[in-house]
Amino acid sequence: MIELKNVTKKYGNVWANKNISCVIEQGEFVYVVGPSGAGKTTLLEILSAQRSIDSGIARIGNIEIEYLRNEQIYKLRRQLGIVSQKDLFLPRLTIKENMETCMSALEIPTEKWEERMAEVLTSVEMMLFIERLPQELSVGQQKKIAIARALLNDPPVIIADEPTANLDVKSAKEIMQIFFRLNQMGTTIILATHDSTMVNSLRHRTLELKNGELIRDDPDGGYSRFSDPKDVYVW
Repeated sequence: MIELKNVTKKYGNVWANKNISCVIEQGEFVYVVGPSGAGKTTLLEILSAQRSIDSGIARIGNIEIEYLRNEQIYKLRRQLGIVSQKDLFLPRLTIKENMETCMSALEIPTEKWEERMAEVLTSVEMMLFIERLPQELSVGQQKKIAIARALLNDPPVIIADEPTANLDVKSAKEIMQIFFRLNQMGTTIILATHDSTMVNSLRHRTLELKNGELIRDDPDGGYSRFSDPKDVYVW
């Protein structure tokens, strides 16, 4: 379970997140929506222990994040799957070598590398690209590799920031199908997006932010209380 209670984060005089409270149970699929600057990325960074808070309580399981020491935060992050907006790879290394570098950082035993790499790359249908360099892949293919990398530690929670941004409809659909499959297997998915069509078509619980505040927590989903009901199509 993830719990935020009156969580506040401020940059100078700007509220990035203001008095946000919510509970996310294990196995949920939750969208985080709102305009640019609403505080979505900051919220995900708090949830993934990448950003400290100014006040309130941020808890993952029984752990209150704000009281963790640096080495404890590092261990906590290794239990999460994080898919960032920018897919950062070591450009001179192949996909296989990039994955091996990540597994080394995660302290996965070397004798398990081949098996684990095959499992996660097969799950996103990218095993055939294992000897390619990152720049030889399309944006959609790079995103699939980023998801596979996030799965290496078999995390109970995946936090994804705009994973379908800059993708065509076909690629976006493939990416979302991966997240839905993971959720069906019990993984908690917390996903920030601007894609109103996707959120309105594939409904799940939705948290809507505006000016750093949580203005809506809708179990029935939908992009916004002001969104166009015609903005729906079948994926």
